[in-house]
Amino acid sequence: MIRKILQASSLLFILLFAACRSAGLVANGESVEMQAVIDLVCGTEDQAGCVSRICANEAECPLFAALSDQTVFDFIETNSECDGCNTLEFPPELGIGKCIEYQAAEIPSGWTTTFWVSDNCSFRYGSPSESRISVEVSSGSMQIERISPEVEYIQNPEYCRVVADCYNLSGSGVPFTGCSNKLYAPLNWSGYYAGDDCGCVSNRCIEN
Repeated sequence: MIRKILQASSLLFILLFAACRSAGLVANGESVEMQAVIDLVCGTEDQAGCVSRICANEAECPLFAALSDQTVFDFIETNSECDGCNTLEFPPELGIGKCIEYQAAEIPSGWTTTFWVSDNCSFRYGSPSESRISVEVSSGSMQIERISPEVEYIQNPEYCRVVADCYNLSGSGVPFTGCSNKLYAPLNWSGYYAGDDCGCVSNRCIEN
């Protein structure tokens, strides 16, 4: 009897751990409503036609699943506006807004959707396309399994774990203006470089 209780307790613990792990895959436990995702990708006109062109099945769409994470959604929404950039909006099949491109690729466990800031943002001297986020979703459940880089890097431009995560913000004749992590540095309007001016202290890129 005791053995059965212990087995049941162990099974319950495993199930609870799995549930917590799954919940933790979405940053801060926050997810985005499907309609908000569709509005971001498709705009407000002919959404049904847009969705049908992008996804064979809305409920199993790797692009929509990837954007269901609040942190990823916020980054894409912010950078899709491309402030100060004179470029046309992408058709939804190719990009989001004016300055986000994406590609969904099938992998053995499901799908990987990769987003990057387009080089169409040519007013920057950096290399915006180096700012990439990849989101893996499982087939069937379409749950997010992995986000790269980790959400801490996406949420905070100064977040770091090691010195190599940090870059100096400067270039094109502009003096040093601060430090940033590997995701946000390529978005610096004046450029960036790896050097000794920035270090990683208490998970923050700061000037040495």
